[in-house]
Amino acid sequence: MTVIGALNWDINLFVKHIPKPGEEVVVTRIDRVPGGKGGNVAVAAARILGSSRTALISSLGSDETGKKQISILREEGVETSGIREIDTVESGQAYITVDEYGNDTIMTYFGANALLKEEQIMEPQIQTMLGKSKLILAIDPPKQVAKKILSEGKRLRKILVWHPGVLARFGIKEWNEELKDLQYLILNQHEVIVFTGAKTLESALAKLNEEAPGTRIVVTLGKNGAAYHAGGKMFAVQNVDVEKLGGKVVNTTGCGDAFVGAFGAYKILGKTDEESLQYANMAGALKATRPETRGSPTRRELEEAYRRYSR
Repeated sequence: MTVIGALNWDINLFVKHIPKPGEEVVVTRIDRVPGGKGGNVAVAAARILGSSRTALISSLGSDETGKKQISILREEGVETSGIREIDTVESGQAYITVDEYGNDTIMTYFGANALLKEEQIMEPQIQTMLGKSKLILAIDPPKQVAKKILSEGKRLRKILVWHPGVLARFGIKEWNEELKDLQYLILNQHEVIVFTGAKTLESALAKLNEEAPGTRIVVTLGKNGAAYHAGGKMFAVQNVDVEKLGGKVVNTTGCGDAFVGAFGAYKILGKTDEESLQYANMAGALKATRPETRGSPTRRELEEAYRRYSR
């Protein structure tokens, strides 16, 4: 499995409530942890699939933060040969404010992430990596890089999972070609509205079905679970009450990444869409009970929680 997306160093500021404009609030704790959607998804998948079965394509600065990121990814079992180090810019950073209910606001400095180029996709080692992969998952690379990786995935006849993230702002018409023959499109409840220009989830799904009738669509709904739409049919993935598992929501940052990484991993393991979504939903819920951005569970933790919750 190959993931392409951003790497950031996250500075998490924990507060009682998110400040209003001009308001000063007391920070009760600071966590400095690895993050970035590409890194988070790759680690989430690696914790399920095991060592050396997940590779990451990304960019870092050749600074101490970049070196630390590489070391952490290798410890997690992620293949890092697809990560480019750039001398002229800092590694990406994110500044995240988290309130006592786990809600967050995120401000991101893209740094080296913005310098990931489409030509990198055609480099021999990257082409070898893609050729060996059963599934390619694109989460938030720059626009032209996203177009290139999806095109290459189709050419190589791989399973393609695309989570546009911030690229949803360009709108559905920008992505007509990319949506053709795309197996899976994942958006959150806010992105799907922006992406389609629709006013409701139902009308957004209808528009996606019209524009990309062969694509299986997943919309994550935060604490309300997820919705899956394929072939004109839809089913809901119910929310997980973490208190029934003895947990409490402490930080929702990275929950969507845990969901996406787990979904891709279980597709690699041969699970059906519905089974993969149920595990993904549980992975996102378990992550919410942990303060770190990369708080995704191991396969053992995830499947044990799923068994207990299902009973």
